[in-house]
Amino acid sequence: MLINELPDDCFLEIFDYIQDLKDLINCFKVCIKWRNLIATRIKKVKYFIDQPNYSPDSVCHQTDEPIDVTFLSKWLPNLRIADLLYTRNGKTPIEDIIKLIRDSESLKGIIYGHHYCMESCLDFESIPENPNLEMLSTGYIDLNIKKINENMKQLYLWDSTLDVFAEVAHHFPNLERLKIYNGEDRTDHYSNGPVMANLKIVELGLSSYDWTDFCCSFVFMDSCPALQSAYVKIDCCRIIVNDSIKCTNLQDLVIQFYEPIEWDILRRLMSKYPNLKHLAIRGTSLKDEHIKQLILILPKLTLLDVRESLWVTQEAADYVQDYCKRYGRSIKFYFKADDKQIESDWPQILNRPDKICRGFDFMEHCFFKSFYQLPHFLDPIED
Repeated sequence: MLINELPDDCFLEIFDYIQDLKDLINCFKVCIKWRNLIATRIKKVKYFIDQPNYSPDSVCHQTDEPIDVTFLSKWLPNLRIADLLYTRNGKTPIEDIIKLIRDSESLKGIIYGHHYCMESCLDFESIPENPNLEMLSTGYIDLNIKKINENMKQLYLWDSTLDVFAEVAHHFPNLERLKIYNGEDRTDHYSNGPVMANLKIVELGLSSYDWTDFCCSFVFMDSCPALQSAYVKIDCCRIIVNDSIKCTNLQDLVIQFYEPIEWDILRRLMSKYPNLKHLAIRGTSLKDEHIKQLILILPKLTLLDVRESLWVTQEAADYVQDYCKRYGRSIKFYFKADDKQIESDWPQILNRPDKICRGFDFMEHCFFKSFYQLPHFLDPIED
């Protein structure tokens, strides 16, 4: 049998495994039949990414040859997110980004910049009006920004601080997810900022060279009344906690410590979140008696993950089990580093870390990952 005698379904399945855009273009040029089949294949593509992920909804660029990103809007009619963070030939020209945003009707998100160059921020003033653009990942936001970006729903700043973001936060009134990483270990002087009324998910990794600095992440969370999920990475020894403010909508919380902190501080912090359902505490010295107090402080807790706490023993697990039987509660409790039960209860723990995850779901894509594995975007696509 000649290869062109294969049924179309076989061809389409083969083409689904081809993710390099250059290879797809070469296949497109072979003959009329292949051209039509490749046209069907590329309609599935929603993500232009930096490396293969073996999903037919993605393509990538794997050669050292430069790529004209303006070509993407023509070739990928259903493109939702373009990852331009790293290109084989250096940074992507801003003029090409502007043209891509202007010409692509389906584009929802851009990952832009380069960790090793000065041009790590996308100039909002130069972005053409595109009501579909809702997600941006970039180094930082220029403080001279003037435009109000009402359509922006997700923002990841991988070279910024909370106090810098507070200066421009009012330009993003409808933000639903915010991720900030202080890549240069600058001291954060955040004290207060505008109320982020629509923010539902926040992920903060505000590193500092100075162990004696203050962690301001929970102060920021106090100004987010709709907040449902939070991931906080803490690299300093002092945490500012205003326990007079209760965040009643918060249901999911991960705290990743660099060094252990005092139990009294952690207890005060937990009292701020009375409706918490899912809690992971990593990198601190919890003991059995602390577990007993946590389930009393958090009456709606259904998942407690303390697998990095060496001083928690089977005694705490037995207590949680007995407590649940006595008071009619159900709490999944994980304390062993090699606990296989968690993989059965929460199979998403086995999900590989991806820059782009399908579904606006913190528990599915963030809760069980380390901070450095958190995605750039949670694409709320439903189809």
